[in-house]
Amino acid sequence: MGVTATMSTADNARIDEALGELRRMRDRGVAYLLERIADNGEPVYADRHNGYYRLPWTLAHVGRREEAARVLDWIERSVLTETGDLRPGPARASWTTVAASYPLSIIAHGAWVLERYDTARAVADTVDTFQDPVTGGAYWERPEIRTDARQLLFPTAQLGLTALTMGRAETADRVFGWFETLLAAQPELPRRFYVGQSAGGLITDVPDAQRYNLVVDFALPRQAFHNPGIGAAFLARYAASSGNRAATETARSLLGLYDGATDALYDFTESTGVCKLGFGAAMVLDNAPGDALVRHLLRMTAWYRDAQRADGSWAPRTFLRPDPQEWHAVEKTAEHVLWVATMLVALSTYRHCNQGRTES
Repeated sequence: MGVTATMSTADNARIDEALGELRRMRDRGVAYLLERIADNGEPVYADRHNGYYRLPWTLAHVGRREEAARVLDWIERSVLTETGDLRPGPARASWTTVAASYPLSIIAHGAWVLERYDTARAVADTVDTFQDPVTGGAYWERPEIRTDARQLLFPTAQLGLTALTMGRAETADRVFGWFETLLAAQPELPRRFYVGQSAGGLITDVPDAQRYNLVVDFALPRQAFHNPGIGAAFLARYAASSGNRAATETARSLLGLYDGATDALYDFTESTGVCKLGFGAAMVLDNAPGDALVRHLLRMTAWYRDAQRADGSWAPRTFLRPDPQEWHAVEKTAEHVLWVATMLVALSTYRHCNQGRTES
């Protein structure tokens, strides 16, 4: 869709400054990641934790396809089973009781953009077995330990994003149906956003131990603020793929939840969940440009700038992981480089499409 907004000279200056910052952050983050990949494609500390699942997608996205392909080749040889699942051990351990489909969806995404279609299809076929055939949501737990049929928003959104990239329309349609059901059942918006469903519908009876995973309270700090952002990203891409304009407006409404949130939303020393706001705003800006989206992107540019460490990495500084290790920093940096690069493309396109509509 075309961009029709008119920008002032001051707007242009702020956006140009942000574009420069985004490029510098991207390049520093990429350098950090490349230094932590062996010649055979093995990431550092791969024997400790699977925080490398996003590297093929991220590196391909920023134009480092050779290194991306080496990492994917190592994943194929060392991490994946013949059927496209994660092998038992460190590759699977962190993703058994939480977000079970998430790393697999992202590996499939990376393989597809690298044109390793056989690997992408095998992994995506495994991911399909993690999707509830009735609701369309992504199961939270792996099948071998699954105690209930809970499905949560962020792995479901990623499942849908990967399905759209790979042209698996039926999977994406089921994910969209899951979102429609979830959003229609919300009882406490805009204060509280419940992000889990089960066979019985929306999960609103939330035990304290699961509060972080199942509900976002925008009046409180230390929340899973990533949920509206990745939800909006999926809905925006679904709208572009399907022509469903209502999905774009729903994506906007999800991003609007951030407007009433506590200022602690942006405290990166406490929590990094807000990182996906930039991703969501970038995807919606591509479909339906608006000033509010640009403001989100400028604010998130500052957030990423302030949170990036001197060595180019980002750390998951959160109350959930008070002592992050380097393998956690690799995982978080791979994610943040991807979102920074996505923001850069969206904001740059917006800026240059508006070049002839400047007001002094």
